Amino acid sequence: MKKTLFLISNLLIIAFLLCGCTNDMSRKEIDEVNLIRVLAIDYDQNEYVLTSLFSPSGGADPESGEASEETTKGFGKTPYEAYEDLKAKAKKAVSLGHTGYFLIGDTAAENGIDICFDFISRDETVKMDALFYITKDSNAYDFIEKGIENKQKIHEDLEAIKQKQEEFVTRNDNTLVNLLNEMKQTYSSVLIPYLIPDESSFLTPGYAVFDQMKLRDYLDEETSAGVNFIKNIIRNYPIYLEDQVGLLVSHSNTKLDSKLDNENIVITIKVDYETMIKEVNTPDSIFTGDRIQELTKKQNQFLYEVINLAVNYSKATGLDIFQIARMVEKQNMKEWRNLESNWVEIISDIEYQYKFNSRITKSFILG
Repeated sequence: MKKTLFLISNLLIIAFLLCGCTNDMSRKEIDEVNLIRVLAIDYDQNEYVLTSLFSPSGGADPESGEASEETTKGFGKTPYEAYEDLKAKAKKAVSLGHTGYFLIGDTAAENGIDICFDFISRDETVKMDALFYITKDSNAYDFIEKGIENKQKIHEDLEAIKQKQEEFVTRNDNTLVNLLNEMKQTYSSVLIPYLIPDESSFLTPGYAVFDQMKLRDYLDEETSAGVNFIKNIIRNYPIYLEDQVGLLVSHSNTKLDSKLDNENIVITIKVDYETMIKEVNTPDSIFTGDRIQELTKKQNQFLYEVINLAVNYSKATGLDIFQIARMVEKQNMKEWRNLESNWVEIISDIEYQYKFNSRITKSFILG
C-alpha cells in the first residue's frame, strides 16, 4: 500500500511540474513562430538596437535556392525594451529558444556586457550553450546586413566558425553559461572571441578583453593563442621553426600552480605537450638524437614566446586575463582576503615561471 501511494504521489508531482512550464514553451505551432537564429545587440545614439535574424518559414525550405534569412529591428532604452519593440514589429511571434548565436557590437560592448547579458540570462527558453561574439570595430547589425548583401548565409557561416573553433580548441568558452560564470569574478577580465568579415565568410582572430564588464582591448591572434595554452584548451597548434621544419601540437596539457610569500605571488605554468612532424624541407636527417634534442629545445622556445606574449600583456596592462584571481582564491583562501583589495596593483607584479615537457613524434608518410 505504501509503495502504491508513493508511486501515485510521484506521478502527481511530475504532472504538476510539467503543467507548470512557462507559456513561452509554447502552445504555438512551429509555423506560427519566427525562430531567431542570430540576435545582434547594438548601442547607437543613446539607445539599444536589437536585430533578429530568422528564417521566415522556420528554415523549412532549404532547397528553394532563395535567400531564406530576414531581419527585424527593435529599439529601446534597454536591451529588454528593444526586444519587446522587436517582438511588436515582427510579423509573427518570436522566440529565443533556438538562438544559437549572439553578436554584440563594439559600442554595446563598450557600454557594458553585463547590461546585454542580464535580459538574455533571464529568458527561461534561452540555450545555455549559445555562443557569443563581439563584432570588432563595427555595429553588429551592420555586420549582419553586409553579410546579407554579400549573399552570405549568416547562420551557416557562424556554424562553420564554431566548427573551426573546435578544430583548434578543446572547448568553446564563449557559451552563455561559461561567460556568466566568469563574470562572477569581478577582479578578473572576461574574454570573448571577436569577429571580422572576410571576403565570403567571417574570421575569429582573437579575443576581446573586458575589464569591469566593459570593452577594454582586442588581443591579436598570437597573444590569444598564448591565452588558450594557459587556459588549457589547445587541441592543435602549428609550430614553424627556422630550420624549415614544421610541427603540429597534437596533444597539450597545461597546469597552473600559485605560491604566496606575503603579497608576492609566483605562478608556475607547466606545459606537457606532444608534436607531430608535418613538414621537412631540409636534406639533413632530423631523426638523429642530437637533432631531435635541438628541435625540442627550439619548439619549447617557440611555445615560451607565444605564452609569454599573453603574460607580458597581462603584466603591462594590469588585466587578469587568465582568471588568476579565482585560482589564487581557491588555492589560498585565507591569504586571499589580504590580497583582494589590492589585486589590481598586484597583477603587474606577479612572477611567472615556466616548465616545458615535450616530445616530437613522426607523422604518417605516404609510400
